[in-house]
Amino acid sequence: MSIVGLALIISWFYFFYYFGGIKYGMKSNAAANSDNFRYPPVSIIMAAKNAALNLEDHIHHWLNQDYPQFELVIADDCSADETGYFLVKTAEHEPRLKFVLLDPNVIKSGGKKLALTLAIKKAQYQHFVLTDSDCIPESDQWLKQMVQGFSNQKSLVLGVAPITTTGNGFLSRLIQFENSFTALNYLGMAFRGKPYMGVGRNLAYTRDLYNSVGGFSEHYHIPAGDDDLFVQSVATAQNTEICFTAESMMMSKGPKNFKEYWRQKMRHLWVGKFYQSSVKNRLMWYPVAQFAFWLGILIWFFAGSTWLWPLITLIVKITPEWIIYFQKSKLLKMPKAAPLYPFFNFFHSFWYVYIGINAFFKRKVIW
Repeated sequence: MSIVGLALIISWFYFFYYFGGIKYGMKSNAAANSDNFRYPPVSIIMAAKNAALNLEDHIHHWLNQDYPQFELVIADDCSADETGYFLVKTAEHEPRLKFVLLDPNVIKSGGKKLALTLAIKKAQYQHFVLTDSDCIPESDQWLKQMVQGFSNQKSLVLGVAPITTTGNGFLSRLIQFENSFTALNYLGMAFRGKPYMGVGRNLAYTRDLYNSVGGFSEHYHIPAGDDDLFVQSVATAQNTEICFTAESMMMSKGPKNFKEYWRQKMRHLWVGKFYQSSVKNRLMWYPVAQFAFWLGILIWFFAGSTWLWPLITLIVKITPEWIIYFQKSKLLKMPKAAPLYPFFNFFHSFWYVYIGINAFFKRKVIW
């Protein structure tokens, strides 16, 4: 069937052209020599909402980074717990910690852009590395490696933030499957000169770049997009670098149950409606090809005169993809779905259509 053949070509194009070149140490251009690199002072920027427990557990990971000069700037985003109290008390004996407190009685929080904006205004340095309160750097070299992405030409650095999940159940594997493919997409496309998003859990840029588009002003009315929509507003093939090493990753826990997963997924897909048209068109081809391939194969199996040729076609498609995905998911530290890649490839091709339709018709999402 011609539609199956076309879908196979498109799928392989993404796997071999975009995903196949992803590896540790990959750079979109020659990076600075780490031995001669002059590390600029850096502000770690974070918005925290009801995050007292996370901050108490994680703050030492950020403050213990092996980096010559940095500060940690945290905006308490209208918390109802003791986040503000923790920041005030910790700052009394930790001079590198700066904070901003947003009063929930005065400000109605709808996303974290206001909190990030105020944290950036509070920051004293010209280079920012952003993360979240529930994230843990994989090593004390995280900050150094992210900052090494900066140069005279590079003012935006895309890091990697794997999702950890509990157990090996279906939801745990599905979450890692989806997040690994998100990472493969934005890393692969950035490597090929078409950056379109980063993740706010591990993202770096300069103050000049931030000011060049008025911060988040272009999409301030949207209660999300402080990472992907912002990157789309500033990223070019010339100013964007990739930081992908084992030590530069920022780990965070995934949703604990289906309700949390669904809410998070609706948020992410809902924001996609506001992507640039060129980005939406580029991202559309892979899921469309996947859906068309599996639909065509099913029709071929049940309506064709023999099962042999659709079976051979299926093996030809799945085998190289499985090998590539197995390798890349291990590098991304999200390998749980890899042993069952054929199943998740099939399931997600139809699941993505369902959740995408839900997100498209959703008028607003819960933050």
